[in-house]
Amino acid sequence: MRGFGIHEDLPGEQELLHRVADGDSMAFAILFKAYKKNLYTTVLHVTGSHEMAEDVLQEVFIKVWMHRERLPGIINFPGWLYKVAEYAGFKVIRNNRRIASGLHVLSNDPLTLPEKDPVDIFIEKEYDQLLEAAIAQLPEKQQLTYRLIKQQGLKRKEVAARLSVSPETVKWNLDQANQSVRKYCMAHLGLTLAFMLVNGLQ
Repeated sequence: MRGFGIHEDLPGEQELLHRVADGDSMAFAILFKAYKKNLYTTVLHVTGSHEMAEDVLQEVFIKVWMHRERLPGIINFPGWLYKVAEYAGFKVIRNNRRIASGLHVLSNDPLTLPEKDPVDIFIEKEYDQLLEAAIAQLPEKQQLTYRLIKQQGLKRKEVAARLSVSPETVKWNLDQANQSVRKYCMAHLGLTLAFMLVNGLQ
């Protein structure tokens, strides 16, 4: 993955980061708009999947918001954002390799994730808990579809055969589940932020 620079239309980055740190979701919206396209393209290049790129984009910006109190101390925000995206993207790839190969031990996986500091690990756990809560509130069929595809790595046709439904039904359930998960996660971070991100990811 190659890094990306500050968006040319992004005003006063440090002031913007301070505003985000204070909980200003509109300032966060400016950051999201400035970096969304380049970040999505970068992650798409690595994962090769639009769906995975959307998942990573969601995870990265949710973590930026969860990290917001630390933002003013970040000297090179684009570089830091790139590292967060790199970690999230590689994690998705490695998890999919594990699922595809049926492995449960990753010690021999050549794709080694970079080390994270204790605060990053804490944020990671918080995000995972938020995501699990979002999945748990889905209707039964949507939840099952989401877990089979996103967590167990099954293909849509495989899920359709297992659930005795059409691939179109699987696609619809997955699309609805994805939207609900995003809305749930983002609603728990602020309503303005939720509205902006949910619509921005479409």
